[in-house]
Amino acid sequence: MYNLNDKVAIVTGAGRKNGIGAAIAEELAKNGVQIVVADICASVSDLPHAGNPGWEELTAVANHLSTYNIQAIPLIVDVTDSASIEKMIAEVKAKFGRLDILVNNAGAAVGPSPVLWMAEAAWRRTLEINATGTFLCCKHALPLMIEGEKWGRIINISSLAATKPKPNVSAYAASKAAVVALTQSLAQEVAEYGITANAILPGDVDTDMKQWGLQLEAWAGGVEKEVVVETAVGKIPLGRLATPTDIAQSVAFLASDQASFITGQILQITGGRELTQ
Repeated sequence: MYNLNDKVAIVTGAGRKNGIGAAIAEELAKNGVQIVVADICASVSDLPHAGNPGWEELTAVANHLSTYNIQAIPLIVDVTDSASIEKMIAEVKAKFGRLDILVNNAGAAVGPSPVLWMAEAAWRRTLEINATGTFLCCKHALPLMIEGEKWGRIINISSLAATKPKPNVSAYAASKAAVVALTQSLAQEVAEYGITANAILPGDVDTDMKQWGLQLEAWAGGVEKEVVVETAVGKIPLGRLATPTDIAQSVAFLASDQASFITGQILQITGGRELTQ
């Protein structure tokens, strides 16, 4: 356990009960962090994507977090819209007066397909959510973070796709690579304020979004989903998909004082997947 009592965090993309964002929020709550869990709670596009949680699921996540004797506030936020983010930051300031930890987890793979047939709208929307959304949340959260003591943590959730992209996910891979570059540049800019910025690159994580992606691979390859899963797991040296908690525990570490001298780094949580062909 880490001593993060009374720190205040925002975790975006936290509305799925079995998702990475909710697991991150829970791990922070276990360590005494007051949390805003944010999600869009609406469809992000008419193009194919894994879908989003509703308000009921987001509030259920917040209610569960409250069992750790911390305050957990659910907020509907569109990370591609500055006004929506500014409203969230204003609510955090009004409620807590500070912001210590920002976890940019909101992400999507909209309309994945080969570049030859990819809809321009799919490319743009994926980049807007994953790359521009991360940028906007950092931009609007930083003033409140800087107002506080000389301490802060920005943790951006990228993907192994940023460094080991697969076919048919060019927009997703490009957007997640942008998150890596943003993180490394940002880390140098905010160091003077005692704020660190790091990125986590999850590999294959057993979430609704991943299961949707595995099903798409199965359809594209004309095979059963079980075959695709077996192939994916076979390329992971540790022999299993990651759980959302595997990612969350790494976020808690990067948010802690034990990671105070770590910034601008890219942490791959993959079970060794990047080591295989």
